[in-house]
Amino acid sequence: MQIIINLVVFVLVAAPAYASSAASAFAGDVRVALKHVDAGKQLSKPELIRRATQRSKARAAALSVLRNGRRFSGESSQQQPGGMPVRPSGDLEYVLDLALGTPPQPVSALLDTGSGLIWTQCAPCASCMSQPDPFYTPAQSASFEPMRCSGLLCNDIPHRSCQRPDTCTYRYAYGDGTTTTGVFATERFTFTSSSGETLNVPLGFGCGSMNAGSLNNGSGIVGFGRDPLSLVSQLSIRRFSYCLTPYNSARRSTLLFGSLSDGVYADATGPVQTTPLVRSPQNPTFYYVHLTGITVGTRRLRIPESAFALQPDGSGGVIVDSGTALTLLPGAVVAEAVRAFMAQLRLPLATNGDSPDDSVCFVVPPSRRQVPVPRLAFHFQGADLDLPRRNYVLEDNRRGRLCLLLADSGDEGTTIGNMVQQDMRVLYDLEAETLSFAPAQC
Repeated sequence: MQIIINLVVFVLVAAPAYASSAASAFAGDVRVALKHVDAGKQLSKPELIRRATQRSKARAAALSVLRNGRRFSGESSQQQPGGMPVRPSGDLEYVLDLALGTPPQPVSALLDTGSGLIWTQCAPCASCMSQPDPFYTPAQSASFEPMRCSGLLCNDIPHRSCQRPDTCTYRYAYGDGTTTTGVFATERFTFTSSSGETLNVPLGFGCGSMNAGSLNNGSGIVGFGRDPLSLVSQLSIRRFSYCLTPYNSARRSTLLFGSLSDGVYADATGPVQTTPLVRSPQNPTFYYVHLTGITVGTRRLRIPESAFALQPDGSGGVIVDSGTALTLLPGAVVAEAVRAFMAQLRLPLATNGDSPDDSVCFVVPPSRRQVPVPRLAFHFQGADLDLPRRNYVLEDNRRGRLCLLLADSGDEGTTIGNMVQQDMRVLYDLEAETLSFAPAQC
């Protein structure tokens, strides 16, 4: 894991009763390596994508729940049975390595731009999921401090309690059934470079002792969404950026965060394009953008711009998400895109039984192994994302299938998944309220 710190002044402060002042300890730019959850498993590309497709299904169902009646917007949110607001799936795609405590204990956390809470499983654990690292043990850390109920961040937890004397406890649920319950606390988080440089900051986090569901090769989750509990908010991060490599690549993906005043696009291989970010009062955690249309080949699909609009009740809209693999579109949009591909590919559709995980696949005869594929472009307000073939097509030559990496979202919402973002430098500018992207050699 690499870290780049350009410091003018760097002051470490003692862990406060709440972590909102952690930003005063944060300066410079941090560069962290990301690894895919299936890295090192010696899986073929079709198998990697099949597994990611399964995770996308869980994520799609959770996002649909959020957008249609069980949205998270603080204490006023509608809640799932049992009283907990629901968030997207805990079954995510990319892992970053960090450390907690004094002395530091290693943690592998899943990156999630669609949620806020930072949390990890803690020992002793009454109920925990399997994980690659030893459980973080707060009793072995000199800097662990349970947060008092009066702590500012405790008040930002939608489902909290103070049953223990003056100790903030939390419950948090994800749409795939993953849950975490425990003590909300402050602790020192350490990011370390291979050369030994460290960045050490206090953050509020969930110390989960009763957890269930799926962490998919991680020990916890680091929320990068917009809400007050996230790493972005606690450190007052102005910008963050990632460059995701293909699942079967030997190259590591990277995550950058900080001021990012220059050098972000050093790895770019094409022009930088920028589109505004859009906010939803009903679902404030997500990063929405304004999608105006889609082109397949030379044909702009006959889809009204209103099909992608964010509605006043929080339904619809277009989310950019690191945790979803496939790009998810409303059913009518998927159907129109498939018709356009069929007309230009001139290949028969595979039946559901012949398609992996009900993906949209075409049958490729043995005589046509190299099939020209129509271009796919997403048109945003002020920017066009023209995709390379590998970002939206899976070619399974062994089975003679060509599959589109698109799926039905299950509602009127759209999610721009991480596969179409691969080998792209993507920058979230939270000061300018923009999303920028450029093709890159990650």
